[in-house]
Amino acid sequence: MAEINSRLVRFSAGPLQNPEISKPRRPMEGDTVFRGMKAFEGNGGRASSGIWESTAGKFRSDTTGYIEFGYILEGECRIVDPDGTVHALKVGDPFVMPEGYKGHWEVDEFVKKVWFVSLTD
Repeated sequence: MAEINSRLVRFSAGPLQNPEISKPRRPMEGDTVFRGMKAFEGNGGRASSGIWESTAGKFRSDTTGYIEFGYILEGECRIVDPDGTVHALKVGDPFVMPEGYKGHWEVDEFVKKVWFVSLTD
C-alpha cells in the first residue's frame, strides 16, 4: 500500500518565487500576463492548489473537466457569466467556478488569487 502524506502543506501568498509566466489561452482584450505557481498536487494529480496573478485585460474562462475554488488576495476584477451577470470581486472574496463554466474575466489593473482545482473527469 502506498504511503499517504498526512503533513500540512503551507505556502506563501507573498511575492511569487520563480513563477511560471504565461498568457491567456482565450484572450479578448489587452496584453494580459499571468504569473503563477503550483504549491500542491495530490490525489494522483487530480487536485492542485497555488497562487495566480493577472495584469490588466479581458479573457475567457473554460473550466471543462475541473472545478475551481478561488479567493482574491490582492486587487479587484469582474467575472462575467455567459448570460451577462457581473460578479465584482475584491480582496477577501471567495468564489467557485463549477465544471464547464464559460464566463470571462475583466481585470482593470491587477488581481491575485489563491486557487484550488479538482479534476472532474
